[in-house]
Amino acid sequence: MNIRIIGLAALLSLFSAELYSQGETGIQLKRHVAALTSDSLMGRMAGTPGEKSASLYINRELVNAGVESMYGEVGQTFSFLSTFGDTIHSQNVVGIIEGYDPKLRDELIVIGAHYDHLGFNMLTINGKKSTQIFRGANDNASGTAVLIEVARELRRISFDLKRSVIVVAFGAGESSLTGSWYFLDNGMNYRDKIKLMVNLDQVGKSSGGYHPMVFTVLPGAELTALIKDVSDKPAMITPEIRNSDSFSSDHRNFSTHGIPVAMFTTALKKEFPSEKDSTETLDYQGMSELTHYVTELAHTAANMEYSIPVTSLSGKKDEVVTEQAKVYTMYEVDKRPSFLSGGEKQFLDRWVYDYIKYPDSAIKEGIQGRVVVEFVIEKDGKVSSVKVVKSVDDALDAEAVKVVAASPKWKAGIKGGEPVRVKMAIPIEFKLRK
Repeated sequence: MNIRIIGLAALLSLFSAELYSQGETGIQLKRHVAALTSDSLMGRMAGTPGEKSASLYINRELVNAGVESMYGEVGQTFSFLSTFGDTIHSQNVVGIIEGYDPKLRDELIVIGAHYDHLGFNMLTINGKKSTQIFRGANDNASGTAVLIEVARELRRISFDLKRSVIVVAFGAGESSLTGSWYFLDNGMNYRDKIKLMVNLDQVGKSSGGYHPMVFTVLPGAELTALIKDVSDKPAMITPEIRNSDSFSSDHRNFSTHGIPVAMFTTALKKEFPSEKDSTETLDYQGMSELTHYVTELAHTAANMEYSIPVTSLSGKKDEVVTEQAKVYTMYEVDKRPSFLSGGEKQFLDRWVYDYIKYPDSAIKEGIQGRVVVEFVIEKDGKVSSVKVVKSVDDALDAEAVKVVAASPKWKAGIKGGEPVRVKMAIPIEFKLRK
């Protein structure tokens, strides 16, 4: 018990220190971006000496931070054919921070960012040859720099990580996302163990201030609740959650396998390559805040009691076979269940929040948070199999289950013209007024 208390005190001390160290983090971020955008790397195009030099730098920084390198200086090497028929050799830089829990340490949280860019052009201007280097400060030295600093912070608190965290800088991201594809294609032994993938791409700037967004590809109550829970913590930025996708990036190779993803960016589209994408254009204070946020997101995901379920894009059918009938997800049916001509939001607004009561015991203790409740809508529209998949407190959990279980009938989901059983999950917020 005393050891646990000491460990918790040390953890709180580390995070308190983090609140006051963002200036130092900003200095480190700027140093990483400067190294990755150096003219000597010539735009670090996939397969070039510049990309290899960048990979060596990233690996060295991770090792210096105490992160175990999974492939050493060589990296996870791979090759592919370019559009011109040439064989390109590249590499991923992969590090691991092992969790301590014997039951959960084999489950993985993956944080990634591609580190390559588009190289350079040789131009002739007024008869003189000139080299145009695409340094790629925002795209994607910014994401790579944040990745390194997140790894450093997670290594500091590795004593409090139940699940393991893999940090990976993908090579050849600008070449059809080849690095992340290879990482998954050659990771068959742990692909099914990845519980969340966090992608960092173009996170260094945005117009009118620093306003990061997080794209989840598909809506999901559990993942959305996780992100909001982190945003609610002290001294955190609040990324805008978008339950859709943005530009093509490495998270797509994960989402196509049904792995839940969170892609952080400050851009709505892929930047047009430019010499102006340079070190001094980035917002290092904003990137420091994002570093702190992603660290806490990974920390929370590594320690949560439940796992975020795979999405409908998984090759596995996310259905439960019971004695009575199959249970489908919201994404597998032709027509979703509806409540008073609406969906989940209508159910929350017109039923849950109208009838739910804040337990006195929770009010006295000042307990608040988001309870995620899962349930099944039967063929006749009745609600059944109500359970908590993300708990906050026994009293709040019980109240949430009671109100959902008492729901009036829904209109059943339809598949193939017939009503079917459909499973859904909703986040129910308990928030005390100030």
